[in-house]
Formats: sequence, structure tokens, C-alpha cells
Amino acid sequence: MTFSLPQAWVLLLPLGLFLWKFGRRAGPPMWLRAVLLVLTVGALSGPELRRADAGSDVVVVVDRSASMPRDIDRTAQELVSHLESQRRPGDRVGVIAFGREPRVEQPLSSGGAFGGFTRPVDAESSDLSAALDAANALIPQERTGRVLVLSDGRATGTDARGSARRLAARGIAVDWRQLARPEPPLDVAVVSLDVPTAVSSREPFQFSASVHASAAVTGTVRLERNGRVLVKGPFDFQPGPNVLPLRDLIEEPGLARYQLTVEVPGDGVVENDKGLAVLRVEGPRRVLLVTNQPKGTLAKALEATGLVLEVRAPFRLTLDDLDGVGSVVLENVDANTLGEPGLNALATYVEQAGGGLVMTGGRESFGEGGYRRSPVEPLLPVSLEMREEQRRASIAISILMDCSCSMGATVPDGRTKMEVAAEGVVAALTLLNPQDEASVHMVDTETHEIFPLRSVQAGLPYDKVAKGFSGGGGIYVGEALRTGRKQIFKSEKPTRHVLLFSDAADSEEPDDYRRTLSELQGEGVTVSVIGLGTPKDVDAALLKEVAQRGGGRIYFAEDAMSLPRIFSQETLAVARATFIDEPVSVEAAPDLPLLGKLPSEGLPQVGGYNLTYLRPRASVALRTLDTHAAPLLAMWPRGAGRTVAFTAEVDGPFTGELRQWGSLRATLEAMVRWTLAGSSPLGEAVVRSERRGHLLRVTLDLPPDEPLPATLPTLMLLSGDGTSAPTEHPMRWEEDDRLVAELPLEGSGTWHPVVRVGTRALRAPPVALPYAPEFEPGSPKEGLVLLRAVAAVGGGVERLSMTGLFEEAPESEGHLALAPWLVALAVAVLLSEVAVRRFLSAPRQRVKARTVSEASVAGSVLAPSSPAPSTVTSVTSAPAAPEAGPRAPEGEAKPKEGGVDSALEAARARSRRRLDR
Repeated sequence: MTFSLPQAWVLLLPLGLFLWKFGRRAGPPMWLRAVLLVLTVGALSGPELRRADAGSDVVVVVDRSASMPRDIDRTAQELVSHLESQRRPGDRVGVIAFGREPRVEQPLSSGGAFGGFTRPVDAESSDLSAALDAANALIPQERTGRVLVLSDGRATGTDARGSARRLAARGIAVDWRQLARPEPPLDVAVVSLDVPTAVSSREPFQFSASVHASAAVTGTVRLERNGRVLVKGPFDFQPGPNVLPLRDLIEEPGLARYQLTVEVPGDGVVENDKGLAVLRVEGPRRVLLVTNQPKGTLAKALEATGLVLEVRAPFRLTLDDLDGVGSVVLENVDANTLGEPGLNALATYVEQAGGGLVMTGGRESFGEGGYRRSPVEPLLPVSLEMREEQRRASIAISILMDCSCSMGATVPDGRTKMEVAAEGVVAALTLLNPQDEASVHMVDTETHEIFPLRSVQAGLPYDKVAKGFSGGGGIYVGEALRTGRKQIFKSEKPTRHVLLFSDAADSEEPDDYRRTLSELQGEGVTVSVIGLGTPKDVDAALLKEVAQRGGGRIYFAEDAMSLPRIFSQETLAVARATFIDEPVSVEAAPDLPLLGKLPSEGLPQVGGYNLTYLRPRASVALRTLDTHAAPLLAMWPRGAGRTVAFTAEVDGPFTGELRQWGSLRATLEAMVRWTLAGSSPLGEAVVRSERRGHLLRVTLDLPPDEPLPATLPTLMLLSGDGTSAPTEHPMRWEEDDRLVAELPLEGSGTWHPVVRVGTRALRAPPVALPYAPEFEPGSPKEGLVLLRAVAAVGGGVERLSMTGLFEEAPESEGHLALAPWLVALAVAVLLSEVAVRRFLSAPRQRVKARTVSEASVAGSVLAPSSPAPSTVTSVTSAPAAPEAGPRAPEGEAKPKEGGVDSALEAARARSRRRLDR
């Protein structure tokens, strides 16, 4: 027996003394009261009775990484179902799937059946250690059981034996069953592609590739640099390692990406036939100008400054493209052309890698360009928030959402595409005025009304929109447009708009869409389309035509995570005036000298600008002279980098007098150079990176004669394609002036290590991992060794059959709470005590005060002037009656000599004595 609150027994002593002094009563009631006290204190102490027949918990840990057999989901589900059929009363089964991270597919359950795997995992890694820790956390501390691992044993995380030891400390063994691909008869794998970490431009260098072959074979080798084929030809591979010597020379600075591919007939593991490496070609920091006008005013102005300039049309940005770049200049560039991963990469480049960013204004920039709710928005020194003065005349908008079965697919964060799109619709609705009108309908093969056209002021059911749902089939575009026409024609607002969201690969049944669009256009209603997919999808042409005929805009969201941003962008374009298209004068602000010697007088008018608001702690150099007094040129440091916002259009229809301004080139140069100053090096410190298999080692060598940094440097690991969030890792001292960090790479691709020393960022040479570590050359026997070692820690065994697993698992100790029983017994005792006291016990006797007349007489003889006090003896300490006084009348009943029969009689007696007095 155990007690959850054993301290409660301390109350027994003071409560017992209280009962003895104030509640004592002779006979059975006293014993019942004592029992009642013990039961009450016992219930407060929380007693529990332990039983060793509460069943066992078995957690099945399933490896779903890329190296597993393709039918692993079906096989694992069959094994779990067989295990569930073996459950006894109290037994429970849970399921955890893992790749790079563990996912709980089924909590511990004593009933029901496992329905299959539903949560996605990153299959490029296999962290068995993290999965075992998740199983440890899933089993409650008061229970025990076993863990069953279904894996090939090709673990890539930390040593899983440490997690097995933590399970063994609780008496939980780890059993295993190996499910692996059959060993192929032939496997040719590119083990490494070893290039120098950095070279100078036009510097010849040599490098090599190591290829492992399980048998002698002839294959084709192809070497590419940045997509250009350098070498292609046959090669005779011998069993074991083969070294291929290579050489190259690169003209331009930047990041060179090498890929070596081996093609061999009959190769059993094609995933490891590719080698990848990146090489930094050093040179002066360059400025990357992303613009639709490569020969425009801004490009010419920056070329004339002597800066190393690279001009490119808008493209999908990656951190690989930004290696060696000191500052990025976006000239009126729509956010959608950079891609959602590109926006993430740009944000990481500024905040973590210490890069610079300059954004100039225009109709495709700032809020109008889709940067609101994007990863880039927090970087800017100006806020893209919406305020009352930006509202246009009231509008009516009908939103039509695709809810076909394709919208039920999940995105990396675990939500469905429908849930992400619903988040975007809610964000769009919150931008409307109280006088605006809106309706939301979901469409698959039919229309599902969320709410009809109504005023925003009347309240919109945002919760119903946020829930969303996924129906069936594809979206019937014709039905959706007819629904939008019916709703929007109910409004008489001056601006009416229909917004269609549809899957670019699953838009069906357009029906009479052209006639519907013609009717909408005839009534002045515009139609825009957000297509989930790419412009190359099968139904993308239809969506483009709908937007063109509807007089609206077309967006393609290749990444579902960009939907909230695109919905906001479209709503802003319709409902808000975020771009001022009238000429406005400019004045110099107090922070203009931060950019150098620039003129503060004779400033030109600008033909228009993006309306933004200065953020706190940001600096403003130029300000408009209209009612908004908005920042035209603002800057601030952000993270390890610096950003500048120039909200005027440098080269376009709203440039105004700015194009002829004599100090334009100097101002543009000052803006860019100010952002370049944020990435200054840290003295003579040297940072290096090295990849060994899938492990990364980064070292920081500090100058021996300089003081140590005030804070310990940390390593930030950045994904080259921007699909993964930056991760921070501590560095440790290896020598007096050297710090080091070692960690496993999270997946294939390019990785950029950055060492943060305070607010400074030191960029180490990037490294590349060509394929998941699980596909490194090896045999299933290696995985077998690991599984046996993990099981041996806690006495686990190989499980070729699920039969008998629960019988061999240790029984958990059940806990039966006794407090409810004690409370019930205490109530019964209380009722018994009342019954016994009222009906079976004699009334409590009280002793009457006794007056000694002899003492009174003696006292009167000795002191006739004052009566002697009476001597009183009373059990209840009642006040004594005066000795002398008139006697009671003859006919009045007197109490019995031994006391009163009841409290009522005692009260009556006292009253009579007072009246006689």
C-alpha cells in the first residue's frame, strides 16, 4: 500500500486531542467518533493498493526511412494487428514511426485496431535513438512493458544504446525484428567527391572521387559543374574502392557545384550512384541585383560605382546563389518569383549569415508585391501593416475554395493543404473594412456554403472558415464560377471581385465558364485565380484563361505554405491602397548623414511610392512631405546583417524627377555600401568546415594575440535550398585558441555553416551531402549488429513471431485508490454515530451547583456586614447562585438533585433564578 499524501497522518494527533477535549462522550459514540476521525485522515492521505496484474505496455517502433523495403508500411501494419490480437485485459499497444524524427502514430491503447500510418516523416535519416526516447516517454512511469523495433538497423542519429540504457533502467527491454532490403548482387556507390574548400578564380586545382564497387564492372562516369558536363566516358571499376583523379579551373568567383554520376547496368542501389560537392571560388564580395530591367537606371548606376555587380532576372533564390554575395538588391520584384524557399533563404542570409538587403519600390514590391506575411517582412525597417488611411471604397468579394480530395494532402508541418488555404482566407477576410461584404464557399463536385454574402460589420464566422474540409473528386470550375456570380450579384458595392482558389492539376468541368466570365465582366466584376501548383500543370492553362477573361490576376503557389501570403497579397490589391500613385515632395530626415555626404536640399519629387510605416528603432533618411509623412528611405541592422528600404520606384512610370536627380547614383551607392558594412570579418579568425561521411566538423581558430570573445561562439547550420529552418549548435573548446562543433547532417543537399560571434557572422565553406547516409555502401549484417547491441543492453531478444510477447513482458503494477471506499465507510460510521447517540445512549448528565448553607451561616456570624460567597461545585462551570435570597415558590417544580435532564430544562432553571433575584 502507498500513500499519495502521507503527511496527512500528522493531523491525527491534533484532531484526536481536539476530540478528547471537546467531543468526549462515554460509551459507543466515543468509539465511533474515533473511528470516524481515523477514516477521514486516512482518506486525506490518498491510500492506494498496488496490484501486479495491470497488464503491459508494448510500443512498436517502425523505421520508415528511405532505406527500408518499399512495403514496410503494409508489413508493419500486419505485425501490429497480430500483436493487438494477443492483448490480455490491461495490455496496451502503441505505435511510433520514425525517420529523421519520431512520430506517434497510435497512443497506447487497450482496444481498437491500428489503422495504418498517417503522419509523414523525413525519410532521409533514421534516428533510432530519438525513436527509443519517444517510446520511453510514451510509457507512463508507473507502468512497464517492452519496446519492439522494426528496422533494418541502418541508424544515422546518435548512439541508440544510450536510449536503450535509459529504458533498461526502468526494466523495459528492447526487442527487435530486422526488416531490410535483400542484399543486391551489385552495388556501385560514389563514396565521396573530394574538392578543396576554396580556390581563387583562374587557379588550376585537382580533386578526386572515390567509388566503391561490390564486383568488377564497367560503367559510365559523368562529371558536371553547375549543370555543364565536364567529363563523360566509360570506366572499369574493380571490387572495392576506386579513385578517379580529376582537375578543373574556374574563371568566375562564386559557388561551384560538382556532381559525379555513375551509371552501371544492374546496380541494385541506385540512390548512392551520385556524388555531390561544392567549391567556393573566392573573390571580392559582389552585389546581386535582381531586376526585370538589366539595363535600367539602377543597374547602370551601380555599375558605375565600381562595385562587383551581378545582374539577374528574378529567379528561385537559394543560399548557394548567395555564397560570396555581400548584398542583394531587389528592384521592384514580386515575392512569388523568388519562391517560398527563396524567401526563407533570403531571410536566413540576412539574419544568420550577415548579408545585406536593399528593396526598392514599385507596383510589385513591398505590400503590393506579396511581401506581407512573408519571411522577408520582419527584415525590413518599415512595417507593411494596414491602417485606416489605406482603405479604399467598400468592396464585395466572393471567395471560392477548392475542397477536392487533393486538398487533403499534408504539408511538411503536418497540416493539410486545405487547412493552410483556410488560414490564408481568414487572413484575407481580416483585411476587409467593416462596410465590405464577403462570402466563402467550398467547391468540389458541388458547392458547400460556409456563409453567404454578408457585411463584415455583421460578423463573419472565421471559425467555420478555419476548420475547412476535404471532399471528393476534383473541383468543378464551372460550378464554382456560377456560385460566385450568384453571390456577387447580390451586392451593389462599387468594387466587386471573385477570387477562385483551385488545384492547377485537378480543375475539372469548366462547363460554360466563358459565358459566366462574360456576364461578370459585363457587370464590372473582376476575377482572380490562385492556382496550387506550377504553370506547367495540366490545368494551369485553364486557370490562366479564367484570370485573363476575368480581368484579374493569376498566382501559382508551388509551395502550399505560401498560400496565406498570396491570399493577403490579392486582398490588399483589391481592398487597400498600398501604393501612392501621385507625385510627392521629399525632405531630408535626421538620419541621412548615416549614409555619408548626401545632399539634404534640392531633393526631387517622386512620382509615387509604397506606403509603409517606420518601425521602432529604425533610422529614416528621407521622408515624404504629404499627409502620411511616410519613410521614403529607411535602414536598420537586422540580426547579423543590414537592410535598407527605398520605397520610391527607381526606374518606372512612377519615378518622377528622381531619374534626373544628380545625386541619384551617389544615394544608391551609399545605400548598397551601408548594407555591405554589416558583413565585416572578425580580425584574423579562420573558420573551416569538413564533412566526414554524414558528420560535419566546423572549427574556429582565433588569433592567439587577440582577446577571447565575450560570449561563446555558436554554429548556425543553414539549409542551402531554404526548405529547413536554421539550427543552432554549441561550440566547445578543443585547444587554447580553437573551438569546434561536430554534428550529423540532417539530409542530402548543400549545407552552409555559419559561426556566430556576438553579432558577427563568419561564413564557413559550405558542404554537400549527396544522398541519405543510410545508402552508404554496406551490408544488412551491419544493421543486424546494431540491433543486437541495442537489444543486449536491456535483455531484449529477436522477435520472429509476435506470439507470446505480452506473456513475456513484465506486468505493470495497478493502483486501486482506497480513498473513495474510506469516504463511504466514514459516511456510514457518521450515520451510525448519530443513530447510536440519539436512540441508544442515555442523555448526558450535568452536575448541579451545590450551595453549602453552613458556610453561609458561619460567614454571617464572622462578617455580618457582608455575605460570604457561596462555594460552587459544577462540572459544567455554570455560574454560582447567590447564597442568600428568596426561596422558590412551593408549587414550582425543582430540577433533580443530580442535574437537569436537558439543555432546555437547564435554561429554564437559570431563568427562574434570575427572576427570583
